[in-house]
Formats: sequence, C-alpha cells, structure tokens
Amino acid sequence: MATDIVLCDTTEGVAGLQYFLLRHAPELTVEVTTDAFRGVELAARVRPTVVVTELSMEGLGGPELVKRLRASAPETRVVAWTDADDAGAVADALAAGASGYVLKEEGAEELIRVVRAELGGAEVTLSPRVAHLVGAELAGLRARARELEEQIQDVARRTEEGTVAKADFLSNISHELRTPITVAKGISYVLKNPAVTEHEREEFIDQLTTSLDKLMMMVDELITIAELERGTLELDLARIDLAPLLRHAADEIGRHYPAVSIERDISDVLLAFADPARIGEVVRELLDNACRYSPEGRPVEIGGRALDQGVVVTVTDRGQGMQRDVVAQAFDQPFSTGEATLRKEKAGVGVGLHLARQLILGHGGIMWADPIPSGGTRISFCVPAHEGERVTAPPIELPAAG
Repeated sequence: MATDIVLCDTTEGVAGLQYFLLRHAPELTVEVTTDAFRGVELAARVRPTVVVTELSMEGLGGPELVKRLRASAPETRVVAWTDADDAGAVADALAAGASGYVLKEEGAEELIRVVRAELGGAEVTLSPRVAHLVGAELAGLRARARELEEQIQDVARRTEEGTVAKADFLSNISHELRTPITVAKGISYVLKNPAVTEHEREEFIDQLTTSLDKLMMMVDELITIAELERGTLELDLARIDLAPLLRHAADEIGRHYPAVSIERDISDVLLAFADPARIGEVVRELLDNACRYSPEGRPVEIGGRALDQGVVVTVTDRGQGMQRDVVAQAFDQPFSTGEATLRKEKAGVGVGLHLARQLILGHGGIMWADPIPSGGTRISFCVPAHEGERVTAPPIELPAAG
C-alpha cells in the first residue's frame, strides 16, 4: 500500500499528530519518525506523496533538511510544520523546495487542510498566517525597492549635477586664474622697461602683489577643499581673541576693493576656541564675496559679538541678494557659484561658501544665510567660546540686519 504521509517531528509532536490523523483522516496511510536522517531514508524508501516535517530537528533541520528530502524523493511534496514564524524562514524553506508551510500555533486542522491540498496536487500551499507573513514581507520589500530606486535616481541626479558642476568649475577656474596671471605677466613685462619711473614701478609692484595674493587665495582654497574631501584637514584649535583677526581681514580685503567701504561693528574682545588661520580664511572669503557682489557706493558690513552660544560673526552685502536655495546649494556643493558661467563679471571660483561652511562645521559651529529685505545678503557663523562645546542652532539674539 502506498504511503500518503511521512511525519517527522519530536516524539511528542509525532504522537499528537498521529492521533489527530487517526481520528480526522483515517483514510490516510501514515509513517512516522522522530529522527531527521531516518526521515530522509524513509522518504527515499517509501516515496510518500507528502512529508510533513518540523524544521528544527536535531542534527539536520531548516532548508538543508528540505533539500535532503527533495533529493531523496523528488516527487514527494514537503510541508513544513513548525514554530518558525518569520518570513525569512518561510522564504528559505520554499527556496529549498518546500511546497507548503504551516505554523503549529494554527493547529492540526490547518495542517490537514494543507496536506489535503498537497495530496490534490496544489503547487504551493501556505496557511493563512504564513501567507500574511509572506505578504507583509513582500510589501516591505516592494516599499524598500521603491526607496532604493528613488535613492539610485537621487544618486544619479547628484552624480550628473556633480559632473556638470565640476565642468563649470573648470570653466570658472580657468577664467578666475587667467585674470591675475594675465595682470602679473603684463606688469612683469612693463617692469622690464627702464623708462618706467620709480613711482610707477612701486604702483605696478603693488598691483602685482595684489594679483598674486588673489591667486594664492584661490590656490589655498583648492588645497583646503582637497584636504577636506580626503579627511586630512587638521585644525589648530586654541583659545583666541577673534576681534583683531576680524579687523585685519577687513583691512586686507578692503585693499583689494578700494571702491567698496567696509563698515565694522566688532566688539573689543571676542574670545573663542578656534583655529585663527582657518577662521581668517572664512572671514576673508565672506568679505571677498560681499565686496564682489556689492555695487560701488554701497558699504559692506562686518560685525562680531559674543553671545551665550559663542562668538557670532556676520558679513552683510547690499547687492542683488541670493535666494536661500542658491545659498544652500553653494554651502553644500563645492563647485557651485550661484551664477551661470557666462555671467563671469561677478562669479568666483565656486568653492568659497562650501569651504567656509565646512571649516566652521569643523570648529563645532554653524553657518547660515539671511536675505536682506532691502536688498543684499547677510551670512553669519557662530563658533564655540570654549573647548568641547558645539553650536547646534542659530543664536536667538542676532546682530541687526540693517
């Protein structure tokens, strides 16, 4: 007589199932075993229609037990009868060759329903709770797939933007570097002329120094950006007074833009925990941007105040102003100028605001921008006053926008 079912479970499990089948399905021929290896041998010998097995059998269990059963009796259907109620276990069992899966907590009645379906030739039979588990897992996977697709699209978009931005950067840098280099070459040629007076020679040398300073400033920016992206930039932090540093930066940038006045509202003492060289770079960058965008006759303002959160420095220009999204892009992307490449009468190299913000973040500070209603932009940063402190939000009390 052909065997309908082989039961492979613990002693207690086999006894309970065998008794249940005798009462509710007496027409079925059943063989039982409490040893997984014996179950594989039994399946190979009697070739039952269905094997019902616990997946956590001692010595051999899980997907490997299902594979062994399928290999020993390829035509036999394998139904998992188990407490393993997670979608991963279901997926592993089905992938190994199981055609049915029932949780023990659903009861022997559900197992008989699945077994009868298997005997009737059903392809895959899952109990309701297992079907729910699989459905929920599939829904989660679909949602995750959509998220990953969106992330991939975002990465592709950012990569494309980065490629375009770097191409624009090469155009920007070629323009920005060409100007001081051209000036320097012209001045060096003029200085070779013995007819140039001493007074004129001094003026030309001053212009040459200014051009070389501008060139060095751009080169320093590029080197610092490279160090930031490699993670090799180190800050020399110490307790310092920022007030004289701010005044010196205003004097230095003011010499480069004689047609733009720089008004100062700087407290006498501004104690902060910072790297003076790097903070100097940030302030010079902000002042250079402000003077670059301010029309002649409109002043640029620099302010410095000590607040509870730390030292706040603000630089305000009176130009056309920059929208918040443009400033945010300039903060986040190292090659964004906020202007089209063709409008090069104002645009800079395109690393300044990004570099400045990264340096301030490295200090444990923050940087933000505010458009001025009357025209212009105010860019502010706050750095901690003491070692180990961090600034997490713009200070509540801010210097007036003007």
